[in-house]
Amino acid sequence: MAAEVVLDASVAAKLFFLEAGSEAARALALSDARLIAPDLLWIEMASIAARRVRTDGLDQARAGRAVSALGEIVAEFHPMGGLADHAFALAARHGMSAYDAAYVALAEQRGAVVVTADARLVAKARDAGLGAYVRLLEDGGRP
Repeated sequence: MAAEVVLDASVAAKLFFLEAGSEAARALALSDARLIAPDLLWIEMASIAARRVRTDGLDQARAGRAVSALGEIVAEFHPMGGLADHAFALAARHGMSAYDAAYVALAEQRGAVVVTADARLVAKARDAGLGAYVRLLEDGGRP
């Protein structure tokens, strides 16, 4: 069975919008890893896409397609109801945002790894003793 990888919003954005790290994100998506995410990713991606429309002049239809296409890339979306308590505890205890903590909580729950482009999240996870659950995309990202 393929290893599960929790896809976070910073990496998902790189799949659809050309930016530093886009090649590495695409390589991850094309690998044999099974991509999973908290269903929060839908809203985070919608927020990123809307910001691109407003600030970068990205075509709204193209940005909307990026949001819709998440369902073609992510094999399983995990409901936030099952993660919220643990995400809250991680956020409160370790100074992560609740958003970031949701991805880490899912990785812990599934024995997976969050792949992120957010070096601050990786540092906070390592400081919290959770470094085994978080990997930086630019370091290879694969479990």
